[in-house]
Amino acid sequence: MLVRYLIFCLIWLLLSAFGTFMGYNIFPDTPIFTTGVLSCLISWVVAMLFTVFRSVSKGEIELVQKEAAERAKYKGYPGSAANHIIGINNVNGHLYMFPESLVFHPHTLDENKEDWTLPYEDIAEVKVDPETKKLCIESKSGTTDRFAVADRQKWINDINAILSEQEEAET
Repeated sequence: MLVRYLIFCLIWLLLSAFGTFMGYNIFPDTPIFTTGVLSCLISWVVAMLFTVFRSVSKGEIELVQKEAAERAKYKGYPGSAANHIIGINNVNGHLYMFPESLVFHPHTLDENKEDWTLPYEDIAEVKVDPETKKLCIESKSGTTDRFAVADRQKWINDINAILSEQEEAET
């Protein structure tokens, strides 16, 4: 994103300067301010078109569109922004409550990143870590996943409600 922005600015700056210089030499009776404004507008359009075509040719826009299309399948489920703490790394994304499992969908354009999924029947305990104040979800296999999420107590209550509904259904 930064590279596209810098390329856009560089092209705009160079075209504006060149257009102002050429416009003033071709039309010397036109005020320099008018020539500069017209040059800036024309160069902005040219720089924008160049930047968009460059992004399309590198496939950057297709990745963003793919991410938006993927995000649409999560819209119908409750969730909120969260960071999944994996060791010392924080992965930004959204934590969702699907009917059958918890799903963490990372915000990344990396196609190799998979969603983290934990079925409710595999959850042993949900609590807030007293030291880090993070939502801790312990699975029956012994692993603990930590999430930095807003309104931790609501998450705990909602997950525990689902777990108790499943226990009642089993009995």
